Amino acid sequence: MLKRYQVLIDDWMEDYIKLVAEKYDTSTSAVIRVHLGVAILYVIETLYPGYKPNLGNKELQELAKKAAKGKLEEADAYQMLSKILFEARKAVEFRLSKEKKPRKK
Repeated sequence: MLKRYQVLIDDWMEDYIKLVAEKYDTSTSAVIRVHLGVAILYVIETLYPGYKPNLGNKELQELAKKAAKGKLEEADAYQMLSKILFEARKAVEFRLSKEKKPRKK
């Protein structure tokens, strides 16, 4: 389920989001969600080195390079978006489960 939020962003962020959305013919919302998903994966992997998502940095880098060169088909782009969001969701669920556990004294 998608939720609506109002978020304030800097001008340079807006410029970047618009550039990516136009380049890949997608919505600004999708661009923000995929970038947020990548950030979530990075942060949770950093906070919990034992957590390894099924989507590693190397695979993300390869996908980004293909997209930058215009070699990423539309179907592949949507599959990539879906995979990033799925892995980010699993990472968030992992962190939430860790945060809810009682801490040892």
